[in-house]
Amino acid sequence: MGKARFAFPFLFAAGGIAAALYIFYQVTTLIPSFEFFPFIVGSLFTDITIILGIAIPVIAIEYFIIAIPLAALFLLGSRMIKSTTYNFSIMDIGQDFGGYRMLRRSVAPALFSVSSAGLLVGLINGLFVDLELLLPPEDLYLISLSATLMAALIIMPIALAFFIPTWILNDAGIVTHLKEGQMNARQCPDTEGVGRWYSSMLGGYSLFAFPIAMISAHFINPFIINGVEPTLELLIFSSLWTIGIPLLMMAFIVPVVFLNEAAQRRSVGFIQRFARGLAASEVQKPVIARKGAKKESEEERPEEPAKEALDF
Repeated sequence: MGKARFAFPFLFAAGGIAAALYIFYQVTTLIPSFEFFPFIVGSLFTDITIILGIAIPVIAIEYFIIAIPLAALFLLGSRMIKSTTYNFSIMDIGQDFGGYRMLRRSVAPALFSVSSAGLLVGLINGLFVDLELLLPPEDLYLISLSATLMAALIIMPIALAFFIPTWILNDAGIVTHLKEGQMNARQCPDTEGVGRWYSSMLGGYSLFAFPIAMISAHFINPFIINGVEPTLELLIFSSLWTIGIPLLMMAFIVPVVFLNEAAQRRSVGFIQRFARGLAASEVQKPVIARKGAKKESEEERPEEPAKEALDF
């Protein structure tokens, strides 16, 4: 795994962060110069850039102080829930993880952040209530859309606190598989990563809530509640913004994915030791025989006596 795999995600993150800052700058130039955050001296754009600058080390601290213990807590919780029907194991997985997978890893927390931004959009829009008599509806509309991005960035550290532990569990190869006694039932062999089990639940919420949150924030609130005239140009812009805001959020999350890659050896080692303390065995990758393929003889298989085999 060379450094070249970081090239495209780095360019994506740099471009997305620059685009977000440019949008904030353009929007804040519409706003009269008075302080929205009295505890920070300067314009609103200064406030935003300072808060973003503070968020970067906060998220790094969050990773090393919160993420690894939460991964252990997630594993313990999953074991308590599934221990009656599932065994827990450490699977010997591959190590390839290219740039495309890094970007894909940032999608779910980005959607979670945007979907949950509705919890704060009303509060942020309340900061601009005095501008209603000073700015035309079209400018207020742009500010309202930017408030969604601001709210999503505030939610992002919370989203990462849930998702980073799932990354660690997936990288460590912690899986659950049905106990032998459960194989008599009419059901497929079920092997699933513990991290994927949690991330699937969080991702399911994100996919369900995202269209509802975006329709409310970008169409119902501006055009129906606030009375902005729904011209074709504004409708297209709202649609593009609905698609674009998750991409901007992904740009802010990709550096955290880089951090996870840099600290992977330490985090994976810790969680694997913790899993062994919970009596997790080590297993080989499942071997799924294709129809018509020559069956591999037992003599041809590499011997790993210390590891249990999961061959379906």
